[in-house]
Formats: sequence, C-alpha cells, structure tokens
Amino acid sequence: MKKIIASFTLAISFSVSAKCPPPWVCENIPLPVPTTSITGEFKIATPIIRAGYLPHSGKFKGNILYFQGLGDSMLNHDPLFTKISNAGYRIIAFDYMGQGGSTGKMDNTRIKYISWIGDVVWKKYAYNLKEYSSKTIIGWSTGGLAAYQEATKEKVNKVILIAPGIAPNKIVGEGLLSWPLNEITIESLTSDFYRGSNSDPHRDEIRPNSPLKVPLFAVDLLKTAEVMKHKKVPKQVKGFVLLSGSEDTYVNAEKTRRILNKNAKHFKIKAYEGALHEIDNERKEIRDSAHLDILEFIDS
Repeated sequence: MKKIIASFTLAISFSVSAKCPPPWVCENIPLPVPTTSITGEFKIATPIIRAGYLPHSGKFKGNILYFQGLGDSMLNHDPLFTKISNAGYRIIAFDYMGQGGSTGKMDNTRIKYISWIGDVVWKKYAYNLKEYSSKTIIGWSTGGLAAYQEATKEKVNKVILIAPGIAPNKIVGEGLLSWPLNEITIESLTSDFYRGSNSDPHRDEIRPNSPLKVPLFAVDLLKTAEVMKHKKVPKQVKGFVLLSGSEDTYVNAEKTRRILNKNAKHFKIKAYEGALHEIDNERKEIRDSAHLDILEFIDS
C-alpha cells in the first residue's frame, strides 16, 4: 500500500483538465488503485478519476466531501450542491471508477477504496484546511454506507446520510421486470418527472446501470453492510439521516432505522414520505424540505 500511495503522489502531478460545467473546477487524475480479480489475484489498476470541487460563495464556512451512489455522477446533484455552496461551503467530489467522468471498471471499486480516495481528494481540494479541519461527508446510497463506515472509525466530524446503503435490497430498481435485470433508472430513483425536461439535474448517464454488471462490487457492498450492522458510532460524531419512503426499491428504510437506533442513537433521523431513493432530487416539496434540513444540520 505504501508503494501505491507513493505512485499516486507522483501521478497526481500529471493531472489534466476534466470536462465539468462552470463553476465546477475539475481534473482528471491517474490513480493507482489495488484490485482483486474474481480468482483472488491481486493487481493494480490505474484509472483516470474525475475529481474536483464546487467553489463556495460569500464568507467561507467549511469543506464538505461527497460520496456518490452506484451509477451516480458528481455532477448529478447540483440543486443541492448549489444551495450548500451559496451558503459558504466548498463541495469536494469525485467519480468512482467506471462512473460519471472516470475511466476504469466500477467492479474494481470497494467500499474501503471509496474512503481512501476520499481522503486523497479531501487533502488536495479542501480550502484553508489548516483552519477549517472539521470534516463533513454527505453520502448517498452506496456513498452513505461508506460515510457511515467512516463515522464508526471516528474519521469524520459530521455525516449526512441520504437513503444510505446500510440495509440494501438485493432486488433493486426495475427489479426482475427489466433488461438488464435490477436496472437502475431515473424513474425508480425519483418520483419527479425529470426525463427530457430542462430542470433535469442528471448531467451524466447512469453507468453502470445495474448492480449485476458489477458483481464483485455488489458482493463487497452486501458484505460491508452486514459488518456495519454491528458497528456503533461514537457520540462525538454527529449525524443526520434522510430516509426514503416504503416504495424505495434500493434500500430498506425501516431496517436502516432499526440499525441506527441501535448503533447511533444520537443521530437525527427524518423520513420523507413519498420519496424514492434519490431524495435530494425528488419532486419539489420533498427536495426543498430535504435541502433545507441538510443545510440546517450542516450549519448547526
């Protein structure tokens, strides 16, 4: 691992501009990542990771790191991110391998690698890090599980978990009624009618569009979730959890609540009835409430 980190330090100096709409500031970073093949063979992959930040407006209040979901993109949540950046926070984000603007194979990603890459981009892009050392992570779905794991290790001060993958379902999205099976679609992520509209925040396509296309990652996610069910979060780590409604096919909100009530009793939990999985991009009355609640928690 020391050799990998040394290689990364060398590679990051050769980063080049990435495609991101302003005011995003992005780079393409060659990132050596340890991977394991289906036969158990250990090797190194060097995908090009898109990473960067959304600058803050007005008086600076702090840095916030975003962990995305499966098939997600760092550019797909601008309605929420814009509100946060306008309030004085810098949003730092990156795309997993094979997602958004990153190359490589998503099947080479593991939950622990999400945290490791998160540490790297945090140190690279955090503004005024010496004075504002407090670390806040927003994690959605898969990213919510990774953020929760960071919380159990006391590697973060605050977490905002949006429909986190703490209790993931095995049949997701369009389930068995589509091809590919378990297809991830906009219609199964949010009840708003974004498809083809000018207000659609989803800039990048869903890639991969099914967990069955990334079986090694999917197995790692399920195993990690099983382990995290028994891990407690220290009281000094503050948390706000946004739970979706019963129609969310990706995670089980009630199981998630039970796990958190056992392991993180001090976390604030709020359910958004009628919401599907992508709560921050839901129909107006839900997303406006969620955005306000998230910003209020960050400011607290």
